[in-house]
Amino acid sequence: MTAERVQHVSPVRWPGDGDAVHAGHSPDDCLVRVDDVHLSVAEAVTMVRHLSQRGRGLRDELVEHCLIKAETLDDHEPLTEAELRSAAEEFRHAIGLRDRAATLAWVAEMGMSGGQFEEFIAGIARRCRFRLRKSAELAATYLDTHRPDFDRVRALWVTSSHPIHGELLRGLGGLLGCAEASVTLGEHRAHTLPAPLRHAPRDTLIGPVRHSDAYLTGLILERHPATPDEATLTAAGSAAFTEWLTDRRRQASIEWHWL
Repeated sequence: MTAERVQHVSPVRWPGDGDAVHAGHSPDDCLVRVDDVHLSVAEAVTMVRHLSQRGRGLRDELVEHCLIKAETLDDHEPLTEAELRSAAEEFRHAIGLRDRAATLAWVAEMGMSGGQFEEFIAGIARRCRFRLRKSAELAATYLDTHRPDFDRVRALWVTSSHPIHGELLRGLGGLLGCAEASVTLGEHRAHTLPAPLRHAPRDTLIGPVRHSDAYLTGLILERHPATPDEATLTAAGSAAFTEWLTDRRRQASIEWHWL
């Protein structure tokens, strides 16, 4: 179980030259400590706009950043130009920096020097490299134990404000009289489907069943068992990494320092 504490500390030093991306900082500069990694207010400020684009809780993102950063502290393997370029492009895309001028303006706004920005991008590149390697390391075992979750499933389903008889899915004209119905048709990994459809066999009608705040009715059109091809292993590795990170957070000692 995560030990998560909140501690009120002052004063907190605001970012200035030399602060934006460096790991070493004093306790009064610390926003959160996760195990042995201290994240300064200054470093957090440079990350906020980047992380807040992902649609997840910023607090969770900051903790996960620290957990991944801990895994890279002893990484002294030189970064390749391709790794640095990919990290820079990912960062610029995430916060909408479309060209060099916009990037330079952001760097100036954050009070960074050119060298500090290069170090900031290098940190992103090291964390990306760790994520890719860890995902690849975990992928095969995770796929073996969760194989049905990675079946390729072609499915048709309707979410609606009122129950819909499943046989109507075999002739969609019957849906025309249903108010507030949303129809989805496509091929998906089983684990990304609505829960009632994930493990249903081919040509199976599901529902209507309550799902979230609506009714769901679905039809499994095709189901192809997962194979350990590159795309499937990549998907399994991503899911495995998420599970690994969740488990690391559960075990971590977390202490917040608020203004």
